[in-house]
Amino acid sequence: MPATKGYRVDRLRRRRRTRAELWQAWVLYTLAGVVAFGSVFGAWYLGSRWLKKPQEQAKPGYLALVTLTAPGSSGPVAAALIVKDAAGGATALYVIPKELLVQGPNGEYVFAGDAMAAGTLKQDLQRVVGAEIDAQYQLPLSALGDLATAGEFPLSLPLPVELDLAGTRRTFKDRGIVSASEVPALFAASGPNGYDAARMQEALWKAVLDAAALRPGDVRAHAARVATARASGSADTRYLDDALKGLIGGDAVVALIPSDSRVAEGQFAFLPKADDIMAEITRKSPGFRSRYTVVVRNGSGGVGVAKAVAEQLAILDVNLPAPTNADTFDYRQTQILPGTQALPVAEEIRAILGRGVVLDGADVPPDTVVVIVGADTKLKHTEPKDQP
Repeated sequence: MPATKGYRVDRLRRRRRTRAELWQAWVLYTLAGVVAFGSVFGAWYLGSRWLKKPQEQAKPGYLALVTLTAPGSSGPVAAALIVKDAAGGATALYVIPKELLVQGPNGEYVFAGDAMAAGTLKQDLQRVVGAEIDAQYQLPLSALGDLATAGEFPLSLPLPVELDLAGTRRTFKDRGIVSASEVPALFAASGPNGYDAARMQEALWKAVLDAAALRPGDVRAHAARVATARASGSADTRYLDDALKGLIGGDAVVALIPSDSRVAEGQFAFLPKADDIMAEITRKSPGFRSRYTVVVRNGSGGVGVAKAVAEQLAILDVNLPAPTNADTFDYRQTQILPGTQALPVAEEIRAILGRGVVLDGADVPPDTVVVIVGADTKLKHTEPKDQP
């Protein structure tokens, strides 16, 4: 009996020990699985947080190309380049006429209208402005109605324009009124030459944006968001939303892209004006950098004269910091002081200003020109030559 009793006790102990060991094993396996999962999840989470590419910050300045499409269609009918100046925060819109000559990949001339239809306008226009276009959007013409809900718009037309509308030739004059329902057809209309259509597009943009500017600020912001939501093209719509808000703020510039006209073999065309494009568009692009720098200083004390001189020199491919004052205001003659490698730039400056003397800039950095505006330069001397 004692042996039997001892045997049963030992067997009971072994069973209890086996169950305990199995329980411990399951606990250990479960904990190991939890730890392994936690390690993998933790590594993934930390990696995604640390290694995730941060969202690209929107640039304070940019170029954005907007193509207007016909109602109920994706066909392009008009285009404009929006320029946001990072330095001053101003927004400007430049109408791109279909007759503008842009540059193809092999240096050949291409009409903007053909490039627009082929889907290459962004690339071809970049070669003209010498800067990257940061975003491109297709905006339905009907989306302009989201910006301004007016039923009719007064047109600002310095000269009358003639357009073909549904087979009928119509003449439009300054302060003429057009209905909102006519706007899409007027954007797409053509005239006897490129000027008529371009001037009408410029007038339409001004009319719509001016009407939108009369709305309350919060309403304008909402309207810009609504119009932006209807656009396609670049995935990042922040530039378009910001551009529309700037354009309907009440002080935006609307103009034809700087260009001259010519007629060759009966074909009308707009030729880009490189100097004015540099001044108004290229140097305002976020990636603009030049080898040379021109520093303008006021050496006469004349109010606004140094700024006016800097605006004259904006046509040059140079970095152009904001003007400052010279050490004194008693400079009688404008001095142009080039560094050792910037003499050609100094000579260009002398030709543009039409006055001043080029001297040795002994202490000027090699790629820099310092212009000290003297009493011989007046504000009237800085006015464009084509102005009366």
